[in-house]
Amino acid sequence: MPTDIETIAGAIATDIRTQVYAPGEMLPSERELCQRFGAGRSTIRAAISNLGVLGMLDLSHGKRPRVAALDLARVVEGAGTAMSVFLDGLEGRAHMEQARLFMETSMVRYAAEHATRVHIAKMVDAIETCDASIDDREAFLVADVRFHRILAEIPGNPIFIALHEAFVAQLMRSRTTPGDVQKYLRRSNEEHKQIVSAIIEKDPEKAISVLTQHLERNYTEQFRAQLGQSAGWHEASSENTV
Repeated sequence: MPTDIETIAGAIATDIRTQVYAPGEMLPSERELCQRFGAGRSTIRAAISNLGVLGMLDLSHGKRPRVAALDLARVVEGAGTAMSVFLDGLEGRAHMEQARLFMETSMVRYAAEHATRVHIAKMVDAIETCDASIDDREAFLVADVRFHRILAEIPGNPIFIALHEAFVAQLMRSRTTPGDVQKYLRRSNEEHKQIVSAIIEKDPEKAISVLTQHLERNYTEQFRAQLGQSAGWHEASSENTV
């Protein structure tokens, strides 16, 4: 009989996915689950808590856990919340940035081959909003996140959109803007324009090259900022990476 937390959570998750427990239905009591899995109450509670974090269960204080309606975005968002705790600090951010680079370069290749005029129009609109928001970092960030979300929308796969919302958007919002803010934002948006130009030209290799430069430079700037280097050192190093 399974007794570890992850195995029990996985078994209950399978029951939810296959609708052994339907949306809105309460789980069996702790006593019944303890008997089923041959585990103690603390182990059962930990497994249930994990499923609550993933958005698979509604956990209200004093009430028996109830099965939530399965929603991909909600489940991935829950995973993103849990992952943000694990991926804290420079090492965790480096892992997340690498994962983002793998995901978005694949997306921009697909975009260069399959983007419609509507997709391109949405990206151009995001770029124009960025241009108009150079003096407003928060407004720029909202448009910046939207630009990258459109890349996730183009394949028509809801998993990519959910991953963007849970991981990429969260990563972008957590960044600080180092050095000369306006110069940094302008250069970032110029790279957005180059990416769209490559997509219009249906040149996936160029689109990947610019996007890779865009993401790697942004991460390098963020890494240096977290190390607490001087603004002058940022500026000199940034010039060398253009």
